[in-house]
Amino acid sequence: MRSASNAKRDPSQHSGIIKRILGLLANLDNECHRYLTTWFSRLAEDHFRRMVDLVGKFITYRLTRQPRKRSNSGNPTAGLIPEFGAQGATSAQLHAALGLSGSGSKSEDRAGDALYSDDWQVKAAAKVMALLFAANNTYHNRKTDPVNHSPSVAGQASAGLAARERARAHGQLLPTSDFYNTVLDFHDLIADFEAWEKRTGKFSFCQYPFFLSIGAKIKIMEHDARRQMENKAREAFFDSILSNKNLEQYFHLRVRRECLAEDSLRRISEVVGGGGEEIKKGLRVQFVGEEGIDAGGLRKEWFLMLVRELFDPNHGMFVYDEDSQFCYFNPNTFEQSDQFFLVGAVLGLALYNSTILDVALPPFAFKKLLASAPTKNGVAPASRNRIDYTLDDLAEFRPRLAKGLRQLLEFDGDVEATFCRDFVAEVERYGVVQQVPLCKNGENRPVTNANRKEFVDLYVRYFLDTAVARQFDPFRRGFFTVCGGNALSLFRSEEIELMVRGSDEPLDVSSLRAVAVYDGWSDPAHGGRKVDRPGEQILVLRWFWDWFAEANPIDQRKILSFITGSDRIPAVGATNLVIKIGCLGDDSDRFPVARTCFNMLQLYKYKSRQKLVDKLWRAVVESEGFGLK
Repeated sequence: MRSASNAKRDPSQHSGIIKRILGLLANLDNECHRYLTTWFSRLAEDHFRRMVDLVGKFITYRLTRQPRKRSNSGNPTAGLIPEFGAQGATSAQLHAALGLSGSGSKSEDRAGDALYSDDWQVKAAAKVMALLFAANNTYHNRKTDPVNHSPSVAGQASAGLAARERARAHGQLLPTSDFYNTVLDFHDLIADFEAWEKRTGKFSFCQYPFFLSIGAKIKIMEHDARRQMENKAREAFFDSILSNKNLEQYFHLRVRRECLAEDSLRRISEVVGGGGEEIKKGLRVQFVGEEGIDAGGLRKEWFLMLVRELFDPNHGMFVYDEDSQFCYFNPNTFEQSDQFFLVGAVLGLALYNSTILDVALPPFAFKKLLASAPTKNGVAPASRNRIDYTLDDLAEFRPRLAKGLRQLLEFDGDVEATFCRDFVAEVERYGVVQQVPLCKNGENRPVTNANRKEFVDLYVRYFLDTAVARQFDPFRRGFFTVCGGNALSLFRSEEIELMVRGSDEPLDVSSLRAVAVYDGWSDPAHGGRKVDRPGEQILVLRWFWDWFAEANPIDQRKILSFITGSDRIPAVGATNLVIKIGCLGDDSDRFPVARTCFNMLQLYKYKSRQKLVDKLWRAVVESEGFGLK
């Protein structure tokens, strides 16, 4: 036991033993691996956690022992200067010369940097960790109570479940983040990704994406998106030369504020109808009748305004549950399918453009979305493999309904005589309650103790899948029209949710303060000169940060939402959210102003802390609904 404990702390002390054990486990046949996975899934929690920690540390030990390869290229300009033939007169030839249609020598050189691709110890440890990860997703030895989906205190429901609670709700013991190996963040994962894309059979960590942190996956996805965007931009440039046409290098979206959804849908539909190539370019937004160059602010404003309109309960596309504070597709909406296509496309564009959206879709909706990803031939896996929906999925959106169905499953008496239910779902359509059969002749089939599990499964599937198929299919097509690419397959559903909605972890105000920037602040005591460290020197700024840090978590999120348009932080942490604080002038009775499109707060030099708090908090409260912003 002492040796095992020492190995846990430092795998290098027993690396010879550990590597042999991992090698033997990794090379067992598939049947033995299935038995091992089941055995792992029944371990005590502490023992299972120690095994994950040991294998992870062993991989870290192996990675830190490996030097970097030097490039073997003797020509410093190799792959940088294209070689044109004597008759390079076509667009295709120009594209080929620039390496637009395939991977150039630069990619090949980079792919050779990963020494771990030939390390059998790393490969063996990765295989064993894959068995542990599979066991983690089907963990059977949970002694804790199921996650309680009952309504939380007011204002906190929208924050969602904590990482470990959500892991338990989905049958996991440990959250996926516990399997991340952050040492890989300092390796060339772009080369790893490109080698994985080539399917050469060599080891790459992209084969085991649970090792890659959310930050590493975002870098890979940004690389994949940038690669596609750059290719489309260069294609547009050379096509314009050869065809004498003025083709744009960006995806320009020109919309009217009063017709935001209609104009956005029309423009996106035009691009998709023309082949969908332009949508891979960088997004630039312009509002009709307004001057301004989109440097990111107009784009964010478009996202914020469009999402507010599309997800407005009065719009009728989504239905909201007061208990869970989540929304889901409205099966009885009058909206056409192209509106849901637009919603999917907007979520995809937000991923590509690193923008957090205030969308209250439940976590299982992202699982459903990823499970329906099209294959290379365009066929959605959902058409071949049915997704398993559970009561936990339903409880995320409709906790009261899930509670009632759970009581039906746990009832000790005669189900048929007590509940008097048939295999039908009672749904309200336009004020009229209708009965929808859940199976053939369901209206004549009573629910009994013997078949109640089947009834609940059919009911959950109908509610989350069958009833909303007409709305979900165009939503799925819109998302994958924008987000087609190999990088997306590296993500799990909870990671996609993090990227779209941001993180609901407790706010680290000190981190936000450390990366904040200031504009226009000067000190009259020093002749009106600019202050080097305004956050520390200017009194009103110190008051603001102290008040922000002292506020309760619910109020902190309201303040953050007032400034940035979202109550969540980026998936990779608070240090990636830069808040800009500008000076509006001397003391005034006016309210502070937030420019959410630029994550900017503008303050006056209020003469007292109480006046600052009163003015700013009133602005926060009364601005809900885009009033004072």
